[in-house]
Amino acid sequence: MFYEPYEKKPARRRRARVSFGAWLARGALKLLALILALVILALGLLYAIPVSLFSVEPEDVDLALTDGLPASRINILLLGTDLLRDNSQRSDTVIIASIGYDQLRLTSVLRDTLVDIPGHGTDKLNAAYAYGGPELTLRTLNASFGLNLMHYIAVDFIALVELVDAIGGVDIDITEAEMAQINRNVYTARRVFKPLGYTAQELTVWGANTHLTGLQALGYARIRKIDSDYMRASRQRTLLSAMLRKIKANLWNPAMLVRLGRTLLRSIHTNLTPLQLASLGMKALAAGAPEQLRLPVEGSYTDDGANIRVDDPAANTAAFMEFVYQ
Repeated sequence: MFYEPYEKKPARRRRARVSFGAWLARGALKLLALILALVILALGLLYAIPVSLFSVEPEDVDLALTDGLPASRINILLLGTDLLRDNSQRSDTVIIASIGYDQLRLTSVLRDTLVDIPGHGTDKLNAAYAYGGPELTLRTLNASFGLNLMHYIAVDFIALVELVDAIGGVDIDITEAEMAQINRNVYTARRVFKPLGYTAQELTVWGANTHLTGLQALGYARIRKIDSDYMRASRQRTLLSAMLRKIKANLWNPAMLVRLGRTLLRSIHTNLTPLQLASLGMKALAAGAPEQLRLPVEGSYTDDGANIRVDDPAANTAAFMEFVYQ
């Protein structure tokens, strides 16, 4: 019989055994990559939602809306209420945030501006909140300046402190005089914040990129005595811009995002849905440094030291429209 010569078969290569720890690590990396991809997709979808979808006029309240304004921007009223002085809850901060795909613009309306508050006659703008809350403030601004404000976000001073602390503080350029006023304002606020567990920490440095805690940031936003209410409004816009920069620089930090989200949900008062808040927040963060305006504009008002009387309302409406929509 004929037999083929025997050839030794090559030895099989054995698969290297993967330890359970290595397998778990690989699985965790894949899961993390999937979660990251889903987060990026979700953020992209939130950013893509057109702002025009949010401009739905409420049916249950008359806000004296001005018709015919472009839908390319949505204007959100930001209100800060003062709980440190009395129980009237006047709006110490009045800022209109105009948000689009390519811009964020902040317009301060000075709180001492005399306006016609529906049902209450002529009074300072900040009294509208005390008379009828954010809805009456929206209606008053729309009627006074020809606007189409429908949405608001209101925070009191405690919420502002919590929000700044949630993002780890802010860095702002301050002067030596501002440092002294910050410390004075923090001391004044102690009766409200000490029972909440806050310690009044004295600020001992000043200059470029000075780090401020939540209490110190509140003290900065309330500075008025060294200059004017015009400068206070400017400082409030500066603080808001610094907060946005801090959030944008730490979007990679899930712990900060969780703290911020929890604080927002329990601290703010708004008629925006969580989806609207998230979408507008993404657009605001994606925009560059916010441009700024103040109403009334120069040359359109008379200031007697206590009240600001608008002599030319049309000039202010025109300035706002050009600033936001051009």
